[in-house]
Amino acid sequence: ADAKTTTESGKLREIVIQDGSNLTAADISQIGQVAELKKLHILNCRVLNDDMAASLSDLNQLSSLALTNTVIGDKTVELIAKSFPQLTELDLSSNTNLTQAAMKSIEEIKGLKVLSLVQNRFNDLSTRRLKALQELTSIDLRGNMEAGNMTLGVLSQLPKLTSLKHRSTAVTDDGIEKLSENISLQNLLIQDFMITSLSGQHLAKLTNLRQLEIFRCQGVAGDGVAALQGLGLERLTLRDLPAVDGSGMQVFANLPKLKRLYLHELEAVTDEGLKNLGNLTALEVLDIWSVPQLSDSTMEVIAGLPNLKELSIRSTGITDSAVDAILKLNNLKVLTLKENGQVSAEAVKKLSTRKWDKLDTGN
Repeated sequence: ADAKTTTESGKLREIVIQDGSNLTAADISQIGQVAELKKLHILNCRVLNDDMAASLSDLNQLSSLALTNTVIGDKTVELIAKSFPQLTELDLSSNTNLTQAAMKSIEEIKGLKVLSLVQNRFNDLSTRRLKALQELTSIDLRGNMEAGNMTLGVLSQLPKLTSLKHRSTAVTDDGIEKLSENISLQNLLIQDFMITSLSGQHLAKLTNLRQLEIFRCQGVAGDGVAALQGLGLERLTLRDLPAVDGSGMQVFANLPKLKRLYLHELEAVTDEGLKNLGNLTALEVLDIWSVPQLSDSTMEVIAGLPNLKELSIRSTGITDSAVDAILKLNNLKVLTLKENGQVSAEAVKKLSTRKWDKLDTGN
């Protein structure tokens, strides 16, 4: 397997294997003999089981460990908790043999700061144990579909938590209300939550939030997004929100620090609402994809954004005149313009008159 290694004073400190599919028991055993290892990441290793993992138990200097997409069970998590006292980062994503009992071992790793448990099967009963991890700053629970409101209630009590990613169909407005008590949160990604626009008012209480992604939370309408006005967001992603129309774009009237904006799969958003983009004078990166009602008038608004450096416009309703608007953006260095059916090849050619750091027109 291709391994990236890092040495320090002649000692092997880090091993990162992105694709562990070819590893053997002998390979794992050999890794287990590198006593001074501090970081070990073995990703996508479907042969790795409890017996093989046991040969890693002497790596007592480990501070960062990732074992993902394996067939390990609770026994290995128990071993991790006992053998690696200095562990601060742990990634056990896509280990579907783990049961709720594995969380009993995870709660023993008191020094954990970063925990990733993507695509496992933990639910509200086991995640209550996360409250023992008072040093936790970042957690990714995406795909633990039954970890719902109670889980967010537990996370709201972690004083150092700054980053949360979660995908679940068991979270409602009540869960977001609980989470809003944790004002240390700075980065939040929520996906597939069964929430309504009411959650917008709860999210607005997270006054330290800098990055927010709302993805496929289909009960959120325009007023839910507009409620986020006044936050100090630097990055915002709105994706696959069919109930969000032009009224949601009023949020841009007061997001003075926003530098990066991603508007993806917003069928109901109109030019009228997108006029509000003109307020985003600090914006540096704008990425629009699959917003079919966006037309040339919005491109004229975008052309007035003074600090825009990167622009991507895909699958919209713009025509050739949009190219002229783009050429007015003097600071623009990176442009993606493709999959816009009404823009002709002739118009796209005009773009080559300008020097770009990167230009992608799909050709």
